[in-house]
Amino acid sequence: MRFENISLNNKKEVVLSAYLLDNSAEFNNVNARPAVLVFPGGGYYSTSDREAEPVAMAYLAEGFNAFVLRYSTGEGSEFKAALKDAEEAIALIREKAELWGTDANKIAVVGFSAGGHLAAALGTMGGTKPNALVLGYPCILDSINLAFPIPSLDRKVDSSTPPTFLFSTFEDGVVPVEHTLRFMQALNEQNIAFESHIFQKGVHGLSVAKPLSSSGVKSFVDKDFAQWFGLSVSWLHKVLGDFQADKESLIPDAEEVKEYSSEVMLGALLDYPACRNLLVEYIPAFADKELVKGVRPYSLSLINRHLPNPLSKESLLELDKRLKAIPYIK
Repeated sequence: MRFENISLNNKKEVVLSAYLLDNSAEFNNVNARPAVLVFPGGGYYSTSDREAEPVAMAYLAEGFNAFVLRYSTGEGSEFKAALKDAEEAIALIREKAELWGTDANKIAVVGFSAGGHLAAALGTMGGTKPNALVLGYPCILDSINLAFPIPSLDRKVDSSTPPTFLFSTFEDGVVPVEHTLRFMQALNEQNIAFESHIFQKGVHGLSVAKPLSSSGVKSFVDKDFAQWFGLSVSWLHKVLGDFQADKESLIPDAEEVKEYSSEVMLGALLDYPACRNLLVEYIPAFADKELVKGVRPYSLSLINRHLPNPLSKESLLELDKRLKAIPYIK
């Protein structure tokens, strides 16, 4: 994994942290990764550590690249400055998408509380919008008391607002569930796809609701509320797409390499009469239909030594040469 910190908008305190997964030849189904851009909460007074790296690490474990933005906060700041930071952050991720191994068209913003307000603002008012929103117990209405005045974002939802996943609790005494409900209603009126989970129990600021993000406080741990994370991953796969997983084996199929050999899946060889006859000539046991059922996902070179009468190195090389001489037919 690579890690980078980048200052934005010429402000030392506004920092985008990038957590970038390494690729490997073994992950040949992964090209550019989807990404999440996390906006921690904190009432616009600060940005919470509990809703920053623990969230990023959870999404990293699911194959996403993750970014955390420490945006402009404090009574001396204003909403426009925070929104500018958010716009700069997502623009930079898209600009460096190739360098950072990220799909520029698969970026979700994940925001909590006041960070949820900023995420929703980026999705409704931003000049550069994300591809999906994940909003945790978000501040939406201007009636709430934060570090500075904010706009009510239920009034800003339009047809360009991205699909949205929302989660909150009925018992939240800091940001009433009405904020979530009003945003849901606005999405519904604009026919914007959304999914919402309102849990009955739970205090404000639960983050991932596990001991690691709890600061040791019991009320910040809730196994039921913690389900929001897995639900959000499933939803993001529906909206952004998942990694392709349609192969029968790590062994290449003949179709992938456009030739027959001892290194490709035996299933492809056994399905083609010329190859099957050649295999049976060298390994009579392959005439047994029950035996070949178990070997189809493997290559001959891989399982040869496990056969009752394995081929010698010379015989295997000879068979490989004869298989390659058979014209490939799709």
